[in-house]
Amino acid sequence: MADIIAMFNRWAKSGLSTLLDGSSSSSVEPTRGNALDDFQRIMRMLPRIEAVLEDAEEMEIQDRSVKLWLSELRLLAYDIDDVIDEYEYDVLAAQMKARVTEESYHSGKRKRGDDERHDQDEQVEGINTLASSSSSSQVPAISDGMVHKLREIQKRFDENETYRKELCLREEDGVRRTVSTQNSRLTSSLVDESSIIGRESEKEKIVKLLLSDLQVSNKITVLPVVGMGGVGKTTLAQLIYNDPRIRQYFDLRIWIYVSENFDLMKLTKEIYKSITNEPCEEDVGFDYLQDSIKKELMKFKRTFLVLDDVWNEKQCLWESLKVPFHNAGIVNILLTTRNEKVADVMRTMNYFPLGFLSEDEGWRLFKQYALCGDENLMRIGQKIVNKCGGLPLAIKLLGSHLQFERDEDKWMSILESELWDLDPGTNEIFPALKLSYQRMPIHLKPCFRYCSLFPKKWIPNKNHLVWLWMAQGYIQTKIRGKTMEEIGREYFDELLGRSFFQATESSDFFKMHDLVYDLAVSISDNEFIIMKSEGANQNKCISNNARHLVVYGEPTNNEALKGTLVFPSLSRHVALRSIFCYGRRIINDIQLLDSIRLRVLHIEIYQFDSNFSKFLGSIASMKHLRYLYFRAYPCGPHSEKVALSSLFNSLHSICNVQVLDFFGCHCPIMLPASIKNLINLRHLILPSGSVMPCGISKLTCLQTLKVVVVKDGNHEGGGLGEIEDLASLTGSCCIHNIDYANNDEDFKKANINGKKHIRRLFINWHYMQIYYNIIPFDVYIYFKAKDRVKKQSFGLEEAKLEALRPHNNLKELEIHNYPGILFPSWLGDPSYSKLQDITLKGCNKWDGSGGVLDRDLPCLQSISIIDCAMLKNIKIVQSSSLRRLLVQECPKMIALHGICSLHRLEKLEIRRCYNLLTCAEEILPSKLQYVCFEECLYLKLIPGLQNLPSLRELKLKGCWKLELTLEEKLSTMPSVLEIVNCPRLIKWCQRYGYKYYLGHQWSLHRPPLQTQQVRRNDREFA
Repeated sequence: MADIIAMFNRWAKSGLSTLLDGSSSSSVEPTRGNALDDFQRIMRMLPRIEAVLEDAEEMEIQDRSVKLWLSELRLLAYDIDDVIDEYEYDVLAAQMKARVTEESYHSGKRKRGDDERHDQDEQVEGINTLASSSSSSQVPAISDGMVHKLREIQKRFDENETYRKELCLREEDGVRRTVSTQNSRLTSSLVDESSIIGRESEKEKIVKLLLSDLQVSNKITVLPVVGMGGVGKTTLAQLIYNDPRIRQYFDLRIWIYVSENFDLMKLTKEIYKSITNEPCEEDVGFDYLQDSIKKELMKFKRTFLVLDDVWNEKQCLWESLKVPFHNAGIVNILLTTRNEKVADVMRTMNYFPLGFLSEDEGWRLFKQYALCGDENLMRIGQKIVNKCGGLPLAIKLLGSHLQFERDEDKWMSILESELWDLDPGTNEIFPALKLSYQRMPIHLKPCFRYCSLFPKKWIPNKNHLVWLWMAQGYIQTKIRGKTMEEIGREYFDELLGRSFFQATESSDFFKMHDLVYDLAVSISDNEFIIMKSEGANQNKCISNNARHLVVYGEPTNNEALKGTLVFPSLSRHVALRSIFCYGRRIINDIQLLDSIRLRVLHIEIYQFDSNFSKFLGSIASMKHLRYLYFRAYPCGPHSEKVALSSLFNSLHSICNVQVLDFFGCHCPIMLPASIKNLINLRHLILPSGSVMPCGISKLTCLQTLKVVVVKDGNHEGGGLGEIEDLASLTGSCCIHNIDYANNDEDFKKANINGKKHIRRLFINWHYMQIYYNIIPFDVYIYFKAKDRVKKQSFGLEEAKLEALRPHNNLKELEIHNYPGILFPSWLGDPSYSKLQDITLKGCNKWDGSGGVLDRDLPCLQSISIIDCAMLKNIKIVQSSSLRRLLVQECPKMIALHGICSLHRLEKLEIRRCYNLLTCAEEILPSKLQYVCFEECLYLKLIPGLQNLPSLRELKLKGCWKLELTLEEKLSTMPSVLEIVNCPRLIKWCQRYGYKYYLGHQWSLHRPPLQTQQVRRNDREFA
C-alpha cells in the first residue's frame, strides 16, 4: 500500500493538479466533451483512495473479502497513476513541441534553420497528442484512448464504492485487525548468564565506560546501544545491569521496559515504583510523581537506569521523562534501541553499535540448543548457523526447533526452508523483524520493499538506489526546498539507521542482512517476481498483479547454455513497472505487450542479436520510463552498432526519463542531437571516449554528467562551453587533460562559477587513468588527446585556470600538474568561506609566490602540497581552523613559515623535502597529535617537539642531520614512535630508555597490543 501512497503524494504536490484546476473543458476540442472534467474527477479520487490504503497499511488485514477489495483498489490506484502520468507526458510533449516551433522560428529562413526545423519535427513525430498551440501553458487535447481509460477507471471506482460500506476498514474492526501497540514481549533485569555465548568484550567496554572518569556529578549521561531486532541488545543490557562492578558502584539501579508506546505517565509510574517499591494510585498526578521521584533520587549518590527497547523519536517526551534526574548526583542511563534516530534524540555520547556473533560464537550457541553429535548433522548445523548470519535470536530459534530431532531430512528441511514458513506459533524471528517494518514511517516502506529485487547480501550503491526509488515515484518532492536526490539519500540514511541496511568497508556500498532481505521478500507479495531463467520460462504464467520482474541467466554446467536468459511470455494484462535482466545472452524474443508502463529498464547482458535490437527500438513507446540502464558486450561491432542505433532512435520520445546509464557499453557513444529533448534528464553516464553531445546545454535539470570528451575547436561534438547553462550539476567535478585545450574562451563560457551545487573541484592538466568502476566524480569531463600538444604559453594556462573559478559553495579543491607560474586571483579569496580542503600537486613552475596560502579561510582544515619542483618557501598565515598540513616531494624547499601560528593543527607531515632546514621559527603548535618528518636530509632541529602534550604518533625517518638535545624530553608518551636512519638521535634514545635495534631503527618500548586496544576504544567513543 505504501508505494501507492507515495505516488499519490507525488501527484498531490505536482503542478499538474494546478494546471487542470486552471483549465476548463472548453479549452479542449469540442469532440472530447467533458473529458477534462473526467480527468479532474479522477484527480479528486486520489485523497480518498490514499486515505483507505493508508489505514490498511497500519492494519493486519485477516478478512479475505477485505483483502480482495483492497487488492482491487490497489490495482485501480496503479491504473490511475499510469493515466495521470501519461497525461503529464502529453503536457510535457506539448511544451517540447512549442519550444521546437519557437526555436525554428528564431532561426529565420536560412537553409540551415529550415533543415533543423525539419529534423526536429521528425524527432517529435509520433509523440502522443501534441498541443495545437505553441503556448507552453496550453492544456493539450485528451486523446480518445485516454478518454476510454478515464471512463473505465471511473466505472471500476464506482463498483468499488458499491461494496465500501460492507467491506471498508471500519473503526470497530480496529481491535481485531490493527497492529497491537502493546508488544507481547516483556523484559526484566534478570538473566541466566550461563546460557549466554559471546558479548564479553562488548560488556567490558561499556562497563569500563560507565565506571570511567567521564561521569560528572549532577549531569545525566546517556549511552545508547543500537542494533537490529534479535541481535541481543536486551541480553547485553542485562549482563551489564547485573555485573558486580555496576552493583557495587551504583547505589540505585532501575530497569524499565519501554516498548513502542512511550507513555510518559506509565513510564514515570514504573520509575517511581522501582525506586520506592510502592504501588502508585491510579489517579495520582504527574507533577506529584515527578516531584516524588526527584526527592527520592536525592537520597542516592549514583543512579543507573536501563531503558530497554526504546522507539520514541520525540525530543519533547524524552525531555519530560528525564526532568526528575537533573541535579540528582551521578546518573547513568543505558538505553537499547533499533533506531539511530532514537539514539540521536537521547544520547549524550556516541552510541554503541552492537554487531552480530562470530561464526564460532554462533556455532557454540546453536549447540547449546541442538544436540548434533552426528557428523552429517554437524555439517548441516553449521550451514544453518551461517544462514542465520550471526543473529542470536535466529540461531536460538532454529536450534530449539531441532533440539530433540535426529532425522537428517528434518535438518535439511530447516536449512532449505524460508524462515517465514516455520510454525507461526513458535517462530519469534519474523515477528521481531516485522515489528521494525511496521513501525517504519510510511514513506520508507516502498523503498525497503523494492530492495527485495536485488540479490542477497547486495544492494546498488546509494545513488543508483535513490534513482530507482525516484523512478518509481517513491520520493516525496518539493520538501523543504531539497532535491529528490537529497530527500532520497535521507531515506537511505534512515533505513541504515534503523538497521535495514548495513555499512561495508567501502563507504559507497552497503548490504542487507540475509534475514532482513528475507523479510523484504516475505512482505513484497506477488508484485515482485524474481525468476531464475530456464527453458520453461516461456510457458510460465506471471500474475497480472506483478509490477516488478527480475530475470537471471540460466545457472547450468552446460557451457553452451550457461548464463542464457529466457524471457518469460507475458499476457497483455501484465503491467510491469520494472524489468531487470542479468545474463550472458537472451535467446528468445522479448514480448512486452504493455511495456508502455515501464518506469525502470535495467539490462546487463554480454551478447545480443537482431531480436534484442528490435526490442530496444520499442523503447520509444515507453512514455513512463524514468530509468534506463544498458550494459552489453556484443558479438561483434556491427551488432552493437545496430542495437545502439535502434536505442538512440528511440530516445527522443522518452522525455520523462531521469537517468540514462550506458556506462557498461563496450565502445564510446555519440548521442544524437535529439538528446536535448530529454528536458527531465538528471543523470547521464556514458562510457569512456563518448563525445559531449551538442545541445546538452538544454538539459538544465542535469546533475550527473560522466564520462564525456570535449573537443577543442570546431570538431564534431560539443566543447566545454556546452555546460554553460547546466547550473544543476552537483557533487564532485573533474576536468582533466587540459593540456590539450587551446581556447580559454571555452573555459570562460563553461561558467563553473555558476555551478553552486559543485562541492569538490578536481582540475588536472595531464591525462589521468580512469578506473571506471570506482570513479568518484559526479561530473567527469576531459579533453580529447591530440598527436602533440601545442607549445605551452604560461599566459594561456593561467587564463584557463582563472576562467575555472568555482562557486563560493566549494568545499574541496584539487589542482594537479598546473604549468603556470602564478595561481589565479580567486585561490585563497576570503569569499570561499566554506572551503575545507586544498591540494596542489605537480605544479612545477610555482615557486611559492603569489600569496596563495597567506589568507585565512575560516573553514579550511587541510592543505596538501605535493611534488612542486620549484617551490622554495611556503608562508601560511595564521589559521583558526587548519587541522592538517602535508608537504611532500618538494626538493628545493628550504623553509616553512607560519606553522607556529596554526594553533589548531593536529597533523603535520613533511616528506622528502630534502633541502628543508627548519620547519618553524619558534615552536610547533601544542595541539599536534601526529608529527612525521621523512627524508628531510638537511633538517637540523624541530623547535618545540618537547612541548606537545597531545602527541600520539611521532615518526622521524631519514633525517640524517636532525639532533635533539638531551634536555628535549617528550612531554607525553606517544603511542607510536618510529625513528629510522636518524643517526644523531642515538644518544637521545639511550638517554630516555627507548629500545633500539640494529639498522638504525628505534621504537618506543611500550606494550603494543594493550596500547593499540586502548586507542581503538578511544576512537569508538570519541
